Amino acid sequence: MDRRTLMALTLSFVLLIAYQVFMEFYFPTPPVAVEQSTALPPGSATDDKSAAQKPAETAALDVQVAKGGDLQLAKTQPTAPPVGESVTETGNEIFLPFENGVLRGQISLTGAQLVDLNFLKYLDKLSPEGKPVHFLRREAQAKDPNIFFGESGFLATADIQTPGRKTVWTAKNRDGVQGSGALELTWESGSGLRFEKSFAFAPDSYLLTVRDRVVNHSTKTVPLYAFAQFVRTEPVVEASQTKSSSDFNGPMGYLDKTRVQHTYETLRKQDEHLDASAGWVGFTDKYFLAALMPANPTDSKKFYFDYDAPVYRVGSVAKQRTIEPGQEVSFETRLYIGPKEIRSLEKQGMALERAIDYGWLHFLAVPLVDILLFFNDFLHNYGLSIIFLTILVKALFFPLADKSYRSMNAMKKLQPKMEELRKLYGDDKTRLNQEMMQLYQTNKVNPLGGCLPILVQIPVFFALYQVLYLSVEMRHAPFFFWIHDLSVQDPYYVLPVLMGATMLIQTRMNPAPADPVQAKIMLLLPVVFTFMFLSFPAGLVLYWLVNNILSITQQGYIMKKMG
Repeated sequence: MDRRTLMALTLSFVLLIAYQVFMEFYFPTPPVAVEQSTALPPGSATDDKSAAQKPAETAALDVQVAKGGDLQLAKTQPTAPPVGESVTETGNEIFLPFENGVLRGQISLTGAQLVDLNFLKYLDKLSPEGKPVHFLRREAQAKDPNIFFGESGFLATADIQTPGRKTVWTAKNRDGVQGSGALELTWESGSGLRFEKSFAFAPDSYLLTVRDRVVNHSTKTVPLYAFAQFVRTEPVVEASQTKSSSDFNGPMGYLDKTRVQHTYETLRKQDEHLDASAGWVGFTDKYFLAALMPANPTDSKKFYFDYDAPVYRVGSVAKQRTIEPGQEVSFETRLYIGPKEIRSLEKQGMALERAIDYGWLHFLAVPLVDILLFFNDFLHNYGLSIIFLTILVKALFFPLADKSYRSMNAMKKLQPKMEELRKLYGDDKTRLNQEMMQLYQTNKVNPLGGCLPILVQIPVFFALYQVLYLSVEMRHAPFFFWIHDLSVQDPYYVLPVLMGATMLIQTRMNPAPADPVQAKIMLLLPVVFTFMFLSFPAGLVLYWLVNNILSITQQGYIMKKMG
């Protein structure tokens, strides 16, 4: 690698790291500026967050609707079952299973909650030890204390009975769902209201539809609010896992074409509520997403991001609906619970792909992902796909690289004359610069001719880093031999060492700097970069290794051709 490239890369790394530190320290992710309302979502905490500090055994997770019909926080919140505790009237909780080829989970008849879900095509570890990723679970476990479940329903004033978390529903069929179909539940209030809920599944799809319906068989008008939400504790992340600056994990959404995200730390300080007519909200991890999308996109709804220790809630509350005697109201919510595969997200047509944040180079990262997936459709190996992507990128930049190498080779030929000028005018910097410029003009050499091509390629490198680090398609993707996962570092450091060796070869192919100190630094940089790349994803190191090999080939050809 020539010294301009090395210096440019070094400077870029330093600037990128400095920029990330500066932005995260002085400009942390701000809360969304919204107008607070007296209408608060299910389970909202008090303004001073005193309720949020209650222990899990007493933290209230319900709301109260005033007699006037306004949805508001109860001054004395009702006691709710502890999160993760199974509470039923009979003491024997019943679960309905479902499996559709990509998802396997359970619906609890107590509270009609989505309490368990596994991704069948994604393992928590490499096979054969790996098991399907356990994404949703209502019960905390010793090995994994994370709690994550979904629920929906209706809210009403205190004098109207609606199903809650202790309510035991009746299932139309307890056999569950295999492939496609629906789980249908019902509950009678005893005062003329019939509540119905269905969970509809499609084969090989991460999208499911929840439909809540209430029929008013009573003789009075009933005002209700429909809501849907995800409830989870802050996930425990292993300390060994690295984190990219744009790798956002936590409560987020995409509302009225605006990205909204809040860190867990932010919500511990202040709940956030936002009125919007369309979009989705949910929780995102590095590779997986749980998002809910209320139907009727033209109706304004309140979306909320709340915290009541120990859980966080993200969901929506629809505007009040009044049900006349003999009438009915239904509310539909679509749930996407699955991997952040860009094709799967785009297929839904609901801007779910905005859950993937490639940072300030998003515009470059997305086409790189598309090209990578295109190659993999034919090669069925992401390592080979990365190699072909590298060749394509190199081909696109070939004219610029060709100009860079020709300029560098011309500079190499002028090296002896430049040394003579330094000896003659070394004490007179002004005269030395004038003579150098005259030398460049006479030989038609642009000393900066090799810089622009290098600077243009650097954003591609960083965009590809984001792609290989954040794309779930790279997770557990094997290459050959000892490389079983391109999204993590090479376990034997073979690729980084080979990459460093090719950088050293490139350095020696370039003219040595006149300054002995600079020459030593240039020889040391490949070693420095080798250590930097030791922890990089193997896929990224593979890209850079192949890029170096192609550069050496191209540079050698030009040097031979120009003599």
